[in-house]
Amino acid sequence: MYLETGRTLVQGGMLFVFAAVAYWVSLTAGLALIAFMGVMRIQQRRTDWCPCDVVLRPMGLKKKSESDQA
Repeated sequence: MYLETGRTLVQGGMLFVFAAVAYWVSLTAGLALIAFMGVMRIQQRRTDWCPCDVVLRPMGLKKKSESDQA
């Protein structure tokens, strides 16, 4: 699995959790978390870095471009 795939899996899981928070806990808090995730996705596209990389890199996931060079 590549780092990009891991990011997508983490972000999809977070989206489900935040939607559950919006439904069962607080609509305002859930929507705020979803908006925050949207901002982080924009930041990821601009800088090619995501906060979940701190966890995924030590697990051995590499970017597609790094794997092709090796």
